[in-house]
Amino acid sequence: MNKRSTIGIFLTLVLTTFCLPAFAANEGMAVGVNPDALAHGSGGNRTLVVGADISVGERVVTGRAGQVQIIFADQTRLVVGPGSDLLIEAYLMRNSGAADRLAINAFAGTFRFISGNSPKSAYQIRTPTAAIAVRGTKFDFIVTPRDTRVMLYEGALTMCGGRQNCVDLDNRCEIGVVSASAKAHYQRANPERAPRSQEFRYARFQRSLLPDFRISGVGTCIDTAEPAGESSGGSNSGDTGRGTRPTPPTTGPTAPGQTP
Repeated sequence: MNKRSTIGIFLTLVLTTFCLPAFAANEGMAVGVNPDALAHGSGGNRTLVVGADISVGERVVTGRAGQVQIIFADQTRLVVGPGSDLLIEAYLMRNSGAADRLAINAFAGTFRFISGNSPKSAYQIRTPTAAIAVRGTKFDFIVTPRDTRVMLYEGALTMCGGRQNCVDLDNRCEIGVVSASAKAHYQRANPERAPRSQEFRYARFQRSLLPDFRISGVGTCIDTAEPAGESSGGSNSGDTGRGTRPTPPTTGPTAPGQTP
């Protein structure tokens, strides 16, 4: 083996060791963090920073300025937006790099979900008013005390608020809303869809997200006129639309069980 080959192998090993995320077993990693974000677990509260592990059983809570971008070992990506509250319930990895189960419980706020290398049946997303069955997909969702709202970008999903209260989303930009007793399905031709589309902050603003957490073209899912000189083409380089910014449900990262 010549000297040049030896140096090449050495550099490859160094880059592999230091440039790739080092995942602990059954954990996610916070690869993007805006201040004002906590993880609450059995060991108490801790402020999240870039590179922090997020373990099963931990609850991620963000304040008005907070945001956490999480990547899991199977390449699933999850954004916990401002004023949000989410629990990592289960994450069981196989040796193949896919998950047998990834279960999250979103209590409140705004989120983005991008599925990874795991089978469709592995993903389980619950909210206080709905269960979301993922079928290889990318979507944003909003959780309020009254209902759960989803806008689909790729793939398909089914969202149910009860056994007979389900909405199937199969086409890009479709919006579904379910509660314990009602459901609604907004396709592109529905005139009532426009104000609903404005509620999804990451369809309008992606600049705060890392490139791997952005979705190309999502600005076209927003039904609103753009000011002159603005573009909602959804490129990965910045914002993908404009509209009225939704008010986050909390004003600070309050740990569960404490009074805001």
